[in-house]
Amino acid sequence: MSSRNRIPALLFSAAIALAVFADAPAWAAKLGPYFPLPNNFPLGSGSGRDALLKIQANWLQNGLDNLQKAQKETTAALEKAKADNAKPEQVAALEEKQKTLDADIEETKKEIAIENDDMGTKEQQAERKRLFLRNVNQWLQELGRQATEQLKIAYLKDGAEAEVAQNRHDQLEKLADDIERAKHDQSVELWGVSR
Repeated sequence: MSSRNRIPALLFSAAIALAVFADAPAWAAKLGPYFPLPNNFPLGSGSGRDALLKIQANWLQNGLDNLQKAQKETTAALEKAKADNAKPEQVAALEEKQKTLDADIEETKKEIAIENDDMGTKEQQAERKRLFLRNVNQWLQELGRQATEQLKIAYLKDGAEAEVAQNRHDQLEKLADDIERAKHDQSVELWGVSR
């Protein structure tokens, strides 16, 4: 399939992924400022499940660290705003942000506890696998989005800039293919089927 023909397929995949995310509980970690796309995906030569679980564990812990840092900064800003007799709407906005961060931290801790529970019942493993697949699908969706952006740049630019964008697109697409292959490894497919 040519790069030009892949764009509709990528967009369709992104739409499916969004529909899947809409049904998930609110407390699952979401890509964003606190949970950016992992910097690398060391898939190694072991099972797809083990490699992706390690990546997920680091991603969740880094996200929790980011949330806790933001929580400390927000608490300090709130105390300063109160001490400086800031406008009520500024104080209210900081209080709301603090509540949201507190809730996100607790939800992330729950997800980490589920992610670490390798000995749970079949139902618990099914939930663990569901959250795991949701996170992997988020990464795949973001990689697809970035690959599409690079392909657009490659079409719109000329010369070296177009070549760099095309090469980056190809790298992102290969990475997404590698992750998709790991996601469909037998170690993932059979996970939680019996216990």
